[in-house]
Amino acid sequence: MEYQSRPAIVPALERATHALSLWIDRSFKEMDVSHPEAHVLGYLAHVHQCAINDLHLSFGHKRSTLTSILDRLERRGLIRREPHPRSRRLVLVRLTEEGRPIAARVGEALSALDDALVARSSEEDVAAFRRVIKIIEEVL
Repeated sequence: MEYQSRPAIVPALERATHALSLWIDRSFKEMDVSHPEAHVLGYLAHVHQCAINDLHLSFGHKRSTLTSILDRLERRGLIRREPHPRSRRLVLVRLTEEGRPIAARVGEALSALDDALVARSSEEDVAAFRRVIKIIEEVL
């Protein structure tokens, strides 16, 4: 079993991603917010509004996947898409009045999780993690 003796980054990343997805499912179940919706709402909780391109760059979803996520959030009245004030080519995404409190709860929970992870890690651990994530993004 040579594979197990090597530092297996991909399986560890898959386990961590799965654990995060399960945590999100449990944390936001009563709000009926899925994993990808939670990330979009958490992002919007901090920026309030942005171009769809900003969401695409932040999460790396396929454009069709991001469109589906935004469609679901818009149907539920949590976000609104509208023309961008500075560019006819861009679409602005903004939280609605109904979406703000849900996005705030999601954003606060994700920030609290991030704080808990950072609190249990050294500065060197966090810096190394960021370097590995950057390498993953470059390789992929």
